[in-house]
Amino acid sequence: MMDALFLAELNERLFVQFSQGRWRAPLGQRLLPVRRFDGDRMGRIVCAESADLDRALLGLGQGQGVDREALWAAWEGLCDTARALRAVEGFDDRTQDTPAEPVLAEAGPMILLSAADAPLAGLVAVLIAGAEHGVLWKPAPGAAASAHLVMRALGPLAVGNLALVQGDHATGAALAGLGPLVWASAGAVPKALCAPLVSLSARAPRRR
Repeated sequence: MMDALFLAELNERLFVQFSQGRWRAPLGQRLLPVRRFDGDRMGRIVCAESADLDRALLGLGQGQGVDREALWAAWEGLCDTARALRAVEGFDDRTQDTPAEPVLAEAGPMILLSAADAPLAGLVAVLIAGAEHGVLWKPAPGAAASAHLVMRALGPLAVGNLALVQGDHATGAALAGLGPLVWASAGAVPKALCAPLVSLSARAPRRR
């Protein structure tokens, strides 16, 4: 069962972005509601605009001394809470699984675009594997809360090399050409986007 006070806090903080090692108020103004599996509203996100993306990319990947063991330990301490939150989002997500870190050959900040049903542990593996060079993550609105939870744990440990913005398809399209793309979705990559560096097609089962 998800803690009611935690969900209330998410309702107040879900709109913020993470970049340059801290939480920031968004510069955009387009609002989207985020709903729980039962239809109740969990909060709202603000779709990142070009100024938000520029700010999120500023200095991304320039931090030195990323401790991957510390990042994995932070995630391991979060697994139970993350699984409960994913259930609230509508997915039976095996957050306790420990996938191998993907090989991300290219240097430079990467763009991670993920679907709502992308398994959270796999996304964490991408974040940790890419933290040396920088990762800017834009999750689907249906997974905005769990993404916020993950970044709250990992972001402060990543010496400025992890960033999170929220948004819709338009935000994702604007991001896709700004760095090597990691596509975490079972759906086909839209033709307008660049070919991904890595594609992850696993899906977490939807609750019934």
